[in-house]
Amino acid sequence: MRVNSDRSPFIMMKKRTIFNALFSLILSLFGYSSYAQETEKTWFETARRMAQATSQDEMRLILNETVPGFLATVEQDSKQNRELLNLWGLSRNIDESHLSDGTRTVPANVIQFLQSILKVQYDDNFVFGHAGLTHTYGYLMSNLQTPFGFKRARYVAGEIEAGFGFSEALFSGLSNKGTLLSNLTHFAGTIAFRDHNRVLNGLTCRIPEIANYPYQNLQPKRLIERIRDDEFFLELRTDIVPFPNNNNHGRNTHLLIYSIDYHARGQDSQPRLITVFPVQKGFMDGVFAPSGLGEREHIRLKYNAALPVSIPAEKMIGKRFIADEKPTN
Repeated sequence: MRVNSDRSPFIMMKKRTIFNALFSLILSLFGYSSYAQETEKTWFETARRMAQATSQDEMRLILNETVPGFLATVEQDSKQNRELLNLWGLSRNIDESHLSDGTRTVPANVIQFLQSILKVQYDDNFVFGHAGLTHTYGYLMSNLQTPFGFKRARYVAGEIEAGFGFSEALFSGLSNKGTLLSNLTHFAGTIAFRDHNRVLNGLTCRIPEIANYPYQNLQPKRLIERIRDDEFFLELRTDIVPFPNNNNHGRNTHLLIYSIDYHARGQDSQPRLITVFPVQKGFMDGVFAPSGLGEREHIRLKYNAALPVSIPAEKMIGKRFIADEKPTN
């Protein structure tokens, strides 16, 4: 009987060694620490196996084996106050860098599994749905290559915790204080919704580090893109916050928080989070470039955000300006 040399234990081990070396090199280029590199490898392998799973029972076994405790955090979030989950808007599960080929950022079967636990809304194809789930637990399960690396880097490298002086892994898939989705909602929401007292009053975080954080010392800068139409009001808000602490876990220096307020005219304002991720100063400079500011600018959704309705391009004309405001709490 002939043995396939490509499947021999020696060849497979050699290929795996080469893969690990290349993988570590790529991660180091993105500024990952050695600890973060090992964590990333764990999530990468978990995501690979989850994408190939053929049943939800198999997915549970994979998660319990590779990232024990992760499934419990998602289940814990499913029992949270639903108003917390409602603070997230809609997003597209196809990254802008893959619009031409339609590759999903998170495999449909994985989103379907996570959605069955969290019980939030998605379309039948798992392309459009809850931004909070897609951009947190979904991104942890994404092996999609993008120009900026893996989507889960924001929750693996530890840059948010380092930049704001939080304890390790507070915003990770395996946080030992609260859960990733809850912690991120409270922290980012307190910054993004600082001018909406009604929403802020609902952010009663039980994690002292987050609840008692000195938000008043932060210096966020906000770009507003606003459209006032006879039928609707749309405001896109990009908050960029400088890290108050030295980020010794990577190269980023600021945190970007993107939120949207869309409602029909006459209805109450309801801002919703879309995404949160660290960026470098050069990225921030591009966001606030004077050349993009003005009264009649073409407005478009960014960072894979989506709306519950389709707005014709001719109506996506509005004002883009920098808000001169600071947190009030």
